[in-house]
Amino acid sequence: MDIAIISGASGGIGKEFALLLDSEMLDEIWLICGKKSPDFNLKVRTRVFNFDLTQTSSFNEIKKEFSNDITIKYLICSAGVGYNGDFVNISEENISKMISLNCDALAILTKICIPYMKPGSKIIEIASGAGFLPQPSFATYAATKAFVISLSKALNSELKHLGISVTAVCPGPVDTCFFSSLDGVKEYKKKYLISPKRVAYLGLKASKKGKRICSTSFSIKMVHLAAKILPTSLIFKFYK
Repeated sequence: MDIAIISGASGGIGKEFALLLDSEMLDEIWLICGKKSPDFNLKVRTRVFNFDLTQTSSFNEIKKEFSNDITIKYLICSAGVGYNGDFVNISEENISKMISLNCDALAILTKICIPYMKPGSKIIEIASGAGFLPQPSFATYAATKAFVISLSKALNSELKHLGISVTAVCPGPVDTCFFSSLDGVKEYKKKYLISPKRVAYLGLKASKKGKRICSTSFSIKMVHLAAKILPTSLIFKFYK
């Protein structure tokens, strides 16, 4: 039985990936949605899991659902959370949430799914253009996404001999409730909003081509390039 597993699937980028994969040759799509259930229907048989991925018990429950007759064709790790503002003003609880969901949960979900993948299986990790360089006033979030990018690159190399590819999708600001809920967002960032549908489309396309990194716009490609060639101290001047 060929399946796809999508975390963060109740809305935003995860929802759009689910809608795209609905047209793939899959037997089931598993949606991990946290407390909020999806508000959309798929043609493919769907299973919904209302798991909190910051809790270790959730992964034990997911593993109970695995069996030797399944092949995970796609794993999309889209669950994430972010809080902006000066590091000293963000609560310890919110710092812990970002690291737990954006890093720990993504890594553990990926780890438990790999044994059920075969040649041709795809892993898509939702990172961010923020992960290409440190970001004052978004420090922890950017650091978690740098983790995702680094992990994805390493896993893509490790799993190559198994025929499994790993793609880190790195959008800029995405037009979702996640972005609209951030406080004090710099006005220029609103000019570069991209739709979650576009992110999912480009991410799936890049994954099928076996790309390690998918920068979803020209501006993010330029950020990636700048991060490679310019000193961080110089880049920081643009944040002033």
